[in-house]
Amino acid sequence: MGGIMKSNINLVKKFAVTINLLILSWGMIACSNSNTEQANSQGQNNHSGTKNETNAKQPPWYKGPSEEQRKAVQMDNASDTIVSSGPYGEKAIGANEIQITEEQMTKIKAGNFTAAIAMGFLGDDWSAQQLAGLKSEFKKLGIKVIAETNANFKDTTQISDLETIKAKKPNILISIPLNAQTTARTYKAIADSGTKIVFMDQPAAGMKAGKDYVSVVSADSFGLGMNIADELARAIGGKGDVAALYYAPDFYVTNQRYEGFVARLKAKYPDINLIAVQGFQDPNKSQEVAGALLTRYPKLKGMYASWDVPAMGALAAARVAGKSPDEFKVVNENLGNEVALAMANNDFIAGIGSQRPFDQGVAEARQAALALIGAETHPYVAVPSLAVNRSNLEKSYQEIYHKDANAEILKALKK
Repeated sequence: MGGIMKSNINLVKKFAVTINLLILSWGMIACSNSNTEQANSQGQNNHSGTKNETNAKQPPWYKGPSEEQRKAVQMDNASDTIVSSGPYGEKAIGANEIQITEEQMTKIKAGNFTAAIAMGFLGDDWSAQQLAGLKSEFKKLGIKVIAETNANFKDTTQISDLETIKAKKPNILISIPLNAQTTARTYKAIADSGTKIVFMDQPAAGMKAGKDYVSVVSADSFGLGMNIADELARAIGGKGDVAALYYAPDFYVTNQRYEGFVARLKAKYPDINLIAVQGFQDPNKSQEVAGALLTRYPKLKGMYASWDVPAMGALAAARVAGKSPDEFKVVNENLGNEVALAMANNDFIAGIGSQRPFDQGVAEARQAALALIGAETHPYVAVPSLAVNRSNLEKSYQEIYHKDANAEILKALKK
């Protein structure tokens, strides 16, 4: 690109500033995430000005809604229902249906079972609540947690963690595969050694429920996306140009929530135009990606973020761009404490489609324990999503965290 640039400057010097600005604009996006799909300009996508037009190039894993999902996106309320199916098309069983009888509890406690938890990442509220739910239920069941690991978003680290866990020979492994392909062999080896595996959100590649693992337990991710679309529409008055900040890797649940968001916009909100989408690999660099989108599309009224960490990146980018919370809204998945406080303060975060990670952790522990005593389990278990905005924030926090919001959030809500 440097040679072309130099040649252009030599030939047409009077356009040098313009060329540099164009290169810089493109470079901000390319450098921030070279492996993600680029947002397409209006000119590249032949923007015709028609309503509800998605003008952006979708990621390679993107799939349009199934026939069943097309029907689901027409429903009035996506909260407290389950829209998603499992990664192999399995029908979802609600997490609240996974119960343990007193007789089963006695058998489980008599087994003196052990468990390991291999997380792909820690440090966010979703992970903390998952762990809280798991540990709370394991304690009730008399199951001892003998290992906890954090791969910090690196699949090579996760493979090493899993090999260490395998040597400890736990009866149960609860884990979220960061990369379904690269980690599969290690998960399969653990399963072959006799450990019962319950996956969070997605299984490792090539593994089958009932044979290689017990169950996948997840949020209703497609429903989460629908709720996020509803909250965005409410926040911007049902019309305007918006963008999406999605997770670039091919990860089942983040794919599903993004696809639910896009499908709901198309089905229910004809005056909202999704004009640009951009992927990120590292959530800690999401501010750069969001900033590039805002630079290129300064009239955006809102932005989707895949979860709370990139949502805070989008919030920071909006501040840098000189936006006000009245003119620009951010919506996201997951009610983390930072986005909850921002929402309470009317600080850009306008709506959330939230998981219930504590409840998910409880269901994961129960599925694994039931498998150990030969009781019935289900290949795909889902927890319904919950639409959150400032008007129901306090109540939603209690429902998701099983405790009151912290004092700072409660104080902000009184303003």
